[in-house]
Amino acid sequence: MEITEETPSIFTYTKPTFPSDCLFNISPSSIGRFFSIPKVWYMDNMTDAGQTFTGNTGSVTGTICHHIYECVVKGIPVNRDEINDQLDKYMLLNPNPAVDVTQVKADYPLVTAAVVNDYILASKANKVEAEKQIVGKVCNGIYVGGTVDRIEDDCVTDYKNVATKPADNAPIPFDYKIQLLAYAYILRQLGYEINRIRIVYGVKPTKTLPARCVVVTESIDFMADKLIDDTLKLIAESVLAVKENPKLAYLIFKSMDFKE
Repeated sequence: MEITEETPSIFTYTKPTFPSDCLFNISPSSIGRFFSIPKVWYMDNMTDAGQTFTGNTGSVTGTICHHIYECVVKGIPVNRDEINDQLDKYMLLNPNPAVDVTQVKADYPLVTAAVVNDYILASKANKVEAEKQIVGKVCNGIYVGGTVDRIEDDCVTDYKNVATKPADNAPIPFDYKIQLLAYAYILRQLGYEINRIRIVYGVKPTKTLPARCVVVTESIDFMADKLIDDTLKLIAESVLAVKENPKLAYLIFKSMDFKE
């Protein structure tokens, strides 16, 4: 999404501040692509040739939902007319045929009502923080950082909007899991005791079913700890190797397109 000085506050994202010695920062939300589509990850994160995501109906809906969840946690009044006005202004500044504004306005009140009523207001957590910017060190010059949706007691939580309800007893998908484990990795460096990860799905309504909230929680065991430690080190060492010797890019990121 393009951000300008006139961009409404709901759609304005401030990146975390990284230390002055930061050579490269890893985004938790991009880690999954490092494995699934390494060529794209490299282009998006280490070159100027990556494609900038300009948003779609789902991402715009998600941005509004996250704003509402943050407001509820922090006790800030939510005004639907104001949200719709900001949405209209944003789309006027950033016309995008991939965004169905009518659908966004239809979906976000129903999805957020399900998540707010069934999860946020029903929470028994003793301590909750929302939309917290966090940064952790992986090795010299390499950091990992982003904005975590929710921290509640010993659990780090991420909200996801989905069109289809996850299957019963389905584990947290790898891309989501590795993102949450990265947040846990950072928070532990910052002194938080994090032992669990959680996805809160806001499921969009269908013709026959209302919007729903589905919660999936997993413990961080030894294997999960090893997974995130090894993953962040692998990314860091890959980045440093390519920075030192760009000719290795095609081998590390598995594309002959990068061979010089």
